[in-house]
Parts: sequence; structure tokens; C-alpha cells
Amino acid sequence: MNSFYIFNLEYKKQLKKEGKTTATVIFCADITIDISQLQIEIKNFYSKEYQTDKTIFIGGDYIVDFEKQIIENRPAIFKYVPKIDNKSFYDDLHLLSFNHIGELKEVSSVNLKGFNYLESFSKNYLTFGTQNFFLNHEGLVESIGDSQHYVFPSGKHSQRFLRTANVLLYSCEITFLALGLLKQFNKKNYRYIYCDTSSINSVALAMINLANRFKPLGEQMNYPINSFKSYEGLYDEKFQLKPNSFILISASTSGSIIEYIIKKQAAISKEDVIVLFYLENKNPSQITKEQVICNLTKSDNNPKGVDPYKTYTDDNCDLCNNGSFPIEVSGDVFLLEKPKINSIVINGADIAIQTSAKFMNQFISDKKEESVLKVNYKDTDQSSSRKYEIYIDYSKIIQNLDRFKDHQTKLDAYIDQFVPSNLKYIVFLNDHSSELLAHYILNRIEPNYKKENIPQMFSQNNFSSVAEKPSGSILIVSSCISNGKNLLYLNRALRDNNLRIIFFIGINRISNTESNKFLKTNLKYGDYGPENSTFIEVETIACSNLSESNSWQKELDFIQKYLKEVDNPEVFEFLREREKSLVNCESQEIKGLSKHLFLPNLFSDNKEILGIRRNSAFFDRVDYAEHASQSDVFFSIAYVVNRLRNSGNLSHILKQSSFIRNLLSPSNFNRFNDGVIQASFLRCARNEEMNYAIDSALSKEMKDILITIFKYRTEAQGEALLEFLYGMAIGKFTLKKDDLKAVLAELNNETNEIIIFYKTIIENNTKIKEE
Repeated sequence: MNSFYIFNLEYKKQLKKEGKTTATVIFCADITIDISQLQIEIKNFYSKEYQTDKTIFIGGDYIVDFEKQIIENRPAIFKYVPKIDNKSFYDDLHLLSFNHIGELKEVSSVNLKGFNYLESFSKNYLTFGTQNFFLNHEGLVESIGDSQHYVFPSGKHSQRFLRTANVLLYSCEITFLALGLLKQFNKKNYRYIYCDTSSINSVALAMINLANRFKPLGEQMNYPINSFKSYEGLYDEKFQLKPNSFILISASTSGSIIEYIIKKQAAISKEDVIVLFYLENKNPSQITKEQVICNLTKSDNNPKGVDPYKTYTDDNCDLCNNGSFPIEVSGDVFLLEKPKINSIVINGADIAIQTSAKFMNQFISDKKEESVLKVNYKDTDQSSSRKYEIYIDYSKIIQNLDRFKDHQTKLDAYIDQFVPSNLKYIVFLNDHSSELLAHYILNRIEPNYKKENIPQMFSQNNFSSVAEKPSGSILIVSSCISNGKNLLYLNRALRDNNLRIIFFIGINRISNTESNKFLKTNLKYGDYGPENSTFIEVETIACSNLSESNSWQKELDFIQKYLKEVDNPEVFEFLREREKSLVNCESQEIKGLSKHLFLPNLFSDNKEILGIRRNSAFFDRVDYAEHASQSDVFFSIAYVVNRLRNSGNLSHILKQSSFIRNLLSPSNFNRFNDGVIQASFLRCARNEEMNYAIDSALSKEMKDILITIFKYRTEAQGEALLEFLYGMAIGKFTLKKDDLKAVLAELNNETNEIIIFYKTIIENNTKIKEE
């Protein structure tokens, strides 16, 4: 349960002058500050987000000793913020409090610099903060592809709509949204509150709660909250709102709803109506824009906003005319009867063999040994449970460049071309691979410098060694980047220097184009425009950046749970050996799994590990079958699945929404029938991408495939049997109960204790055995 709403935003430094800054906003939704909970939430936030220029903490005037609590507990609260040094971070830490009408003021402190941009920040933070969770929680519902669109109770047709019910998930975010209502709500002595849909009653309740926090106990108020059932009630001529009523509208795209209410309800004025979320249409309503908490419309001031979308009428719908199927949404919360199911079959374009093969041909294992593409490891913070699903061991690449000649040729060329003659410093990130790459670069360029001019080199941890405001250039070296957070905060720390920055990346493995573009835009932008700094990447490959709860971490949890319960010696020994492999791979010597990623083939000699066969569509190198390790195969499959998740083809994408489910088609397990490929799909796919239980046809299709695999489990066709059983045991993929029964019935006469162990867990978890 989150007690704090934390988000990043960008705003103008001054209202009438150019220049923007970024800030991390921490909003306290409670009446007290739980320091330990705050530390945890900040740690979780920065595991996924980058550090900004400023940190702004917001709390209500009602919080006792607000300033004192933050100042005295700074070391604990901000322990996990990735920062260069405490002084620079605390100089840009600002404490703001809000009063009974939601106005912000700075909490003074001799330890903190003054906040010069309060007015500009106040104009933006509510819009950007609410927009942030609106979009993150899929408040904008979109049809995938052109095959269907939505029809609303008003008669409008569209491929998109705003659904506020999707986004009101967490009390801290709802309280933040309610903060924007205080100013208007406290202008009058309201007695009643009306919501256009019951789905936003929680916002009204949060607003009442906030307003009462500023009042003595005896003066606190309760207000009846009613819903006028959206269109059904609003357009009922007999329905009349009472005087002194405060009206909340969940969302609007036309803006005409406020004008309609004012016209039809004599007791209501413009100031009595607030729209929570608004998206400007082709005929914007000025009245509505003045009464909006969050204007989602994309603009120069709101580049992360939403583009307006077209709507049509029943008698003139271009979507219907072009063959798109109309899906009716009904009720005051806009519900669909059931989600649309898309089944995704992997094709040649998804595999993108030219891109993946070029990378794989460089870095494939040597006779299934010496892998550089691994799983379940992370260089830094070995005590953490977070391990990359995919790990690239760049230290092995840089130490064996004679084996990776293509990469060395390109690396040398980039060093010669992009490392400038006036280089003063080389700073490498806090991992051994980055240090090795930095040393390689220095050794190559050192002959170009006089002894006294050789660039100084140090780690990110010793960044303060950079002289204050020197001239020249600085090279920031990273072996691999999965999100670029360290580069962003180094860039931030260098902003006040005169150094020209060159970011030099061995392998850029950021998972999608949008994130990659965001990183480069922010790193390269400076005083002289969008190309102020230089960003160099020797290799680029988009792959998964999952760093928590990966498949092998989940399996380790699974094993350790059942080791305490199992009493069969054969099963116990099997699980113990598996546990040993998963634990040992986390060492700095092994650095992740390259073999034994998957459960073995029980019916082969010596329980052989699954291996790739010839003529696979995922490789184009002639001798790949003799060389590719299990982790090489997994990397190739995970690359394809990651491409599907970030596809630009909206009718062929592994993206989920409240109303559309995109699943990996069961037929993929028939088309790609190598056990190691099937296991790779099972390991890299997310649960929701194989939830076949939500569709009878897909469940039956998967049932038929599994029956064949289970029936021929002693032959090559069934070599991935244990992976399928384990996948069902942990709920990685699901079937309808009758289909699951039919699949497990194939194992009723099985005597192998390990298979029986997994089968029993599946039966117990799904309560099949009891039936």
C-alpha cells in the first residue's frame, strides 16, 4: 500500500523566460510521515526512474513537525537515491506545504536553498502529476488495430475514449487528484456532492477527507455523495440538482457537458462544476477549460499529453464504413461485456533475422562454452534480489577481443573518430566491465597525448575529483546500458561545468525505441541545443530490461518453498541440485546462467540439457547448432518477444489493456517445436501473455498441443515436458479447468516421481484433485 505518490515532471524555470528543469515530486497523502515506508517507496521508485534536477516534497499544513521530520531523517529517507554527493542533492531539495485551499508555500529552512520557481511549478504539477498516473493506468482506452471501435451511450463512435474508472487505483494518487479540488470546493458552503459516475466517488471522499484535515474536530463536515448515472440521469428532464451542489465530471472530450448542466440546471453555475480529466476536441469549450483539473491535451507546454481523436455519429461513421466492427460500451463507468482476444502468431518480420543475427553472429558462444549472453545476473549490488533477466557479460568481450574481431574493429574506429584531442577526464560507471572498457579506450588514445596531458580516469564513485568548472571534454564510459539512469544523473551533475560531454556506450540494450529516444534527447540537449553532447553506441540491440522477479528468481523461490515440504528422496535431490545451480550462478565468478537455464529432459541419457537443433528460423549462421548455448537461444527468443511488446503494428502486438488481450498463440509451440525454444517462450513470456483460460478456443488449442507433448514425453517431441509442467505449476500459463484435467490425465499412469511431484502441485493449486 503506497502512502506517497512519487513522479517526475518537467517545468519552466520562469514563467516568461525560456529554460526548463526537471523535478521528482514526493506527495505525502497521509496526515503523518512514515519514514521507513517513505524510504522503501523512494527506493522502489528509483529502481525504475532516473534522478532529476530537483526533489520537491509536498505535504499538508496539518502534518506536525513536517520540516523537522524531513530534515532530521534525510540520510535514511534518501538513502537509495542515486546521487553524486549529498550536498548537491540537498541543495536542490525543497519542502512545500499546502493549505486548506490547496495553495503551495515553501517551508523555510536554513539548510535548504530557496525555491525560486514556486509560481511556475504550482501551475504545472497538478496537471502533470494526474496525467502521469492517468496514462500509466491506461485511462486512455484504445482499440488495437482497425478491426473494431467503440460506441458510447451518447451515440458517438470512436477508436479511443477516456475511462477514469481505470486510473483510480491507489489512495495516494486519488488524494493528489483531490488536492486540485480544494480551491474550488472551499469557495462556497456546499451541502451536496454529485458525481457523473459512481466510479469517482472515491475522489469526492478524498476531497472531503482533505478539507476536514484543516478543521477542528467539531467543525468537520460530512456530505452526501450521489451519482446522476452519467447520460441516463443527466438527460432526464425530471432530474434537478439541488442548490449548493458541487458537481464532479469524470472526463470530457467535447466540453459541452458543463454548458449543458448550466443551461438545464437553474441552481448551478459554472464554478460549481469541475471536470477531472479533459481532452480538447476540434471545438474546445473555453468554459470547460477553466474548470478542468487535468487537461490531457498534447501541446508545446504538455508534450507528453494526448493527441485529440476523431469521433463520429451513428449515421456518418467513417470507421463503420471502412469495415470496423462497433463494440458497445454501456453503463456510467463505460463497461464492455468482455475483452477482445487476439492470438499472436510469430512471423518472419517479428524475428527480424538481419538485426538479431548480426548481433548473435558476433557474440554467440564457442562450442556452447564461454557465453557472453547470460541470464539472471547483475554486476552491481550483489546483495539485491534484482537480477537482469538478460545479462551481457561485456567484461568477457573486452578481455577476449581477439575472439570478437568485428566488435573490436568497430570499437577502435569509434574511439578514433569520436574521442577528442582535448579530452581531460574519463569517468566509468560503477561496474567492472565499464572500468575495463575505459582502460581499453585510454590505452588506445594514450600515445596521442603528452605525458602531462594524458586524461585522468576515475570511477563514478570518485566523480568529485573533477576539477570545478574545467574546460575541455569528458568521456563517460558505460559497457552496457539497459535504461541509462546512471548516465542521466552524471549528466545532471555536469550541467554547471564547461566540459563537453561524450557518452561512450559499448552495447546499448534499451528495450524500446521510445525509452531510447527519451534518454538520448535528454543526454544530448544542452546550452547549444539538441546536439550539445555526443552519444556513441558501438552496438545496439533492444532486449528485455527486466531486473526483478525474473523466471529464475521465481523458480528459486518455488524450489526453496517445496524443499521444506517434499519427503521423496529422488525429488528432494532433484530440487536440491537445481537450487545449487540457481544459487551458484549469482557468483561474480560465474556471472549468470549459460547452461541449465531450463529443466532437463528426464527421459534422455543422463537427463541431458535441452539443445537447439539445425534449421531454426531464429539463426542464420550455418554452424549455430554446434555453438549456441541455452542462454544464446533464450536471448534470441526473448529478443523476438520484446519486439512484439513494442511493435508499431497495433494489430500485431503483445500489449494488454482493460479491453483487449493479446496472447502468444498456442500454435507457436507447434511451429517452433525444439524443446529449448518452447522452454524459452515459457520463461520469457509474461503470465498475461499465455492466459489461455480466458478463451475457450485458445484453451482447447493449447490442450491439444500439450496432450501430444505429454503423450510422447519419452521422445524428442516431449523433451520440454518438465518446463510445461513447471509453467502450469506456477501459473505461468493457464487453461480452462476441463482442458487442464484432460492434459493431466495423460500422466495418470506415470511412475516417475519428479513428474508426479509437479503434477500434484498443479492439481492442488487448481483444486482438481478434490473433484
